Amino acid sequence: MYHLYFTGLSLGSIQKELEAATHVLTQLKQDGTQVFIILLLTTVKKRRGLDAEACDEIMDSMLATAASTRSFDMAVYVNLMKLEVFVFFQQWKEAIDLVQKAGNVRLFLSSTFVVVRYTFLAALTYLKAAQSSSGWKKRQMKKCAHKTMQLIRGWAKNGNVNVVHYLYILDAELAVLNGKNNKAKKSFSAAITTSSRNGFLQDRALAHELASA
Repeated sequence: MYHLYFTGLSLGSIQKELEAATHVLTQLKQDGTQVFIILLLTTVKKRRGLDAEACDEIMDSMLATAASTRSFDMAVYVNLMKLEVFVFFQQWKEAIDLVQKAGNVRLFLSSTFVVVRYTFLAALTYLKAAQSSSGWKKRQMKKCAHKTMQLIRGWAKNGNVNVVHYLYILDAELAVLNGKNNKAKKSFSAAITTSSRNGFLQDRALAHELASA
């Protein structure tokens, strides 16, 4: 069900699917799985502007529970979903605060799609932080972005076609950072085309938003 969030469906359709799954899991008493579905449902509602305050409370409660039970995997999932929301609404200050506080999530969930997604969002956040900074902080954020992007380039080189549009988006933002506007336009265009062709509609929308910023 987690991958449903990143498929070529509208947020409204995804919400209906997740609500149906939550009902079934309640009947089956699959509490562990249901927690993750509720997290996804909360994220979708937040992005749609539904029950925003309640969604924040749910996520904060999940993070607190993860901390008290030392459930590192749950903490990573919640932080990823919070980061999704921050990026969607282009709340870059909140995004970089979360990334720096969360640390290296790859230590807890290696070789999973969650880590791949988080790595992309973290790299994007570092680039945005660099764009709005100067001096030492700008150099530090740019260095973190480069390091994180190298991981994604490695995955693409090893045949992971699902990260190609990530690289186009990141290359575009890096070009913006370096003042190369023509390259940025070309990379954003490639990101939009690739994400659309491969069915990543949420990321196509993200590329459009970033390109118009």
